Amino acid sequence: MELATVLDRLAVDTLVTEYARAVAGGDPEACRPLCVPGAVLDDPVLDVRQENRGRGVPRQQGRGEGPRPYQHLIVNRRVAFERRDGEVGDLAVVDADFVTPMRSNGPGRIADTVRGGRYRMRGVRTAEGWRLSEVVAEEVWQGGASAAGPN
Repeated sequence: MELATVLDRLAVDTLVTEYARAVAGGDPEACRPLCVPGAVLDDPVLDVRQENRGRGVPRQQGRGEGPRPYQHLIVNRRVAFERRDGEVGDLAVVDADFVTPMRSNGPGRIADTVRGGRYRMRGVRTAEGWRLSEVVAEEVWQGGASAAGPN
């Protein structure tokens, strides 16, 4: 493996980590510097399901005051670079799993939920470095428990 490929792999891995941190913070605006304009984002954890034409940042929709992630772990990352003419190109594909523990506090109740699933991400090399052009998440499972909170 060439040094350039190793450096690209590290850059793509860092990009995925920054995306996980943006999701954990529940902040779609934090995605702006991570995405190319027109990026396609479909992520039920961030509650974003739409094509983001030309804005480079998702618009949060849906759930309102539901559970909010306090951690979002993107694990078991598999990074592959698409080849052009036998050479490693400027496109990356990431397949990974995610686990997201969440807590929501309501009047007299605490609910813990854990969600898990898979990501398929595409990255492109830009003049500013690697950026996401597509993020598609599929939630595969969900579980949790609730308990009476402090009175």
